[in-house]
Amino acid sequence: MKSTHKSFFTVVLLLPVLFFVMLVDNGCGEKLGDEPTKYQSQEGLAKLSGMTAPQNTPGDNPDFKSLKAIPPQTPTAKDIDSIIRPALVKIFQDAKLVSATGPEAPKTDGEVIEDRLIYAVKMNLDRNGGDALHSALRGAGFSSSPRLGSKPTHASRKVLMSLFERTRLRAYSFVIIVDAEKQQVVVESYRLGSKYDRLM
Repeated sequence: MKSTHKSFFTVVLLLPVLFFVMLVDNGCGEKLGDEPTKYQSQEGLAKLSGMTAPQNTPGDNPDFKSLKAIPPQTPTAKDIDSIIRPALVKIFQDAKLVSATGPEAPKTDGEVIEDRLIYAVKMNLDRNGGDALHSALRGAGFSSSPRLGSKPTHASRKVLMSLFERTRLRAYSFVIIVDAEKQQVVVESYRLGSKYDRLM
């Protein structure tokens, strides 16, 4: 009888100890050194995961460095690039021409895009960047066009604008799209004489 009583007393004493051990093993205890989220810096987390800590400053486009720049080939593409790129660099720190295509087939309404240049820029694009680019181009001497109106047009994740500019080579009717979703600036040059370039 005494041994049964002693065994029961021992079990009662051991139960809380066993319960505590189970809690710790199941992760309910604090394990600061084992959990990546407990690291005080991204550098510590990067070392733990074997990755390099990100080098981009806030606001940078992370894909910009990896994108390959191409030179404009045609006379009009070179001309457009010479007047658009300086504004892009001024507003977005740097810009790369990543695509350039020539005349497209006429649209159903007779409109023709003669050149389409696509740029990647160093800073992440947003709606504010579109407004800033419009102001910079107007400040550089571009004039407003009735095609989309005198002010930038804001869509869901895009800012669109239409502008005129004249160089030594020729006059241009531009539609410029700052696309925050694709992180690119698209410059379209339309054939002159369109009804959309005139007040109707």
